Amino acid sequence: MAKDIFQRVADEARPPAVLGRYPGIPDYFPEVLLNDLVESGAWLDLELKRPFLALWVNDESFDDPDLDDPIEILTNSDARKFAAMDPVVDLESLRGMKVKLVYDD
Repeated sequence: MAKDIFQRVADEARPPAVLGRYPGIPDYFPEVLLNDLVESGAWLDLELKRPFLALWVNDESFDDPDLDDPIEILTNSDARKFAAMDPVVDLESLRGMKVKLVYDD
């Protein structure tokens, strides 16, 4: 069975996260997932943590100093916080990384 990267992250994080726990805002489920991981102090294997964080690092808004969207500002901050949590990920090493969005179980 195939799982997308977000479901796999939610399932494999320790403690596990609940994907889509705010059904009224489905467009922001990745951002909510990332925030949940930071708030819970979740651990995630590097094999999955690196591509998950690469999704944000390689977004054009990640380094935008003129960003004014509060959700993007929070999410970019959360990405940096999650990268600094054990196991630590160097965000610069993720630049240009191609991310596989669907994994076979």
